Amino acid sequence: MPVDIIRTINRVGKWSLNRAIGKRRPIIGVFSLTHYCNYFCPMCPFGDSDKQGQIKFASKNDLTTDQWKQIFDKVAQYCIWCIVEGGEPTSRPDFMELIRHLHSLKMPITLITNCSLLHTIDIDELKKYVQFITCSIDSVFEESYCKVRGVTPQTYQRVMQNLEMLTEHNVPHYFNSVITKFNTREFLDGSYFQRAVDLGVNAVSLTFVEDRSDVDYSLLPDRDTINQICKAVIDHIKSKKDPQIMLPPQYFEQILDHGRGMFDECGVWKSIFVNGNGTVMVPCWKYNDPKNTYSLLEKSVEEIWDAPQWEIAKTCHDCQVLGCIWYSSQPTTTFAQNYMRGLSKMINRHAPEISKDI
Repeated sequence: MPVDIIRTINRVGKWSLNRAIGKRRPIIGVFSLTHYCNYFCPMCPFGDSDKQGQIKFASKNDLTTDQWKQIFDKVAQYCIWCIVEGGEPTSRPDFMELIRHLHSLKMPITLITNCSLLHTIDIDELKKYVQFITCSIDSVFEESYCKVRGVTPQTYQRVMQNLEMLTEHNVPHYFNSVITKFNTREFLDGSYFQRAVDLGVNAVSLTFVEDRSDVDYSLLPDRDTINQICKAVIDHIKSKKDPQIMLPPQYFEQILDHGRGMFDECGVWKSIFVNGNGTVMVPCWKYNDPKNTYSLLEKSVEEIWDAPQWEIAKTCHDCQVLGCIWYSSQPTTTFAQNYMRGLSKMINRHAPEISKDI
């Protein structure tokens, strides 16, 4: 489970050299393993209500095991870390085989999952390969969880059981929540944080929903509620109580002061986001057009990252409150300081378990 420091230094050095000569190159790999998800989240394109149609689409368009391995091999030459997500990645029958291959490339892994299928996986084996599991827990209370996620109370109960399983097996994990108008109360009164601690986590990542451009509804809370949530989160950060908030206070302060996150240039190019069919959209999913879409099976990372469409990222500020975009667009010092602070805290907490694997 330990991070390969020499490999990391090598990749960071290569990335820094490219930056010095004006080349953009990715440093984080994000793999969306499948087009299928068993949830119905309205803020997510994978929340399609026609699950049979989605299954058929995924079976036709998802990469094969060998194709994903080819892409992993390409991306591992550049990136210091990878994020495995979906759709719901654990729904793939070959999920563990793909995780084993990533681990063989010495690329540290963060798994993002809704946690509903973790009981179908050998958790002790998974623990050997992943650094952290990011649990997508938008609400810690049954009624709002089911409303946000479009699932049954039985699914909520299964997720809670699987979270207990992660704690019992000492698997490092933290919560991620997308704040929508359906789950504001628990952030205003702090009950989300207390319940998160009760469920065994000491870190939480938060972001406000960024409304999709392909739907005619908004899930974003009203401005007054957003401001109240920002104040409540900042107060929690200042209290220094668990759970730690993984985004720095500047994110919430800027939304309070300016109504949005502030950055000079979108940093989306720092991550290579590979869709379930092996394509990369340049500069991002908001520019989903055939002329902006490249197959990583057919092109090299160098060819894709030298594409002219990356110039769009220099002036695009469409994402107003999306935490991941804000974070990647900050100065390297802001990113590095918070990254190391959060990583050290989580490693210290799990040092006994990690040392067993060294």
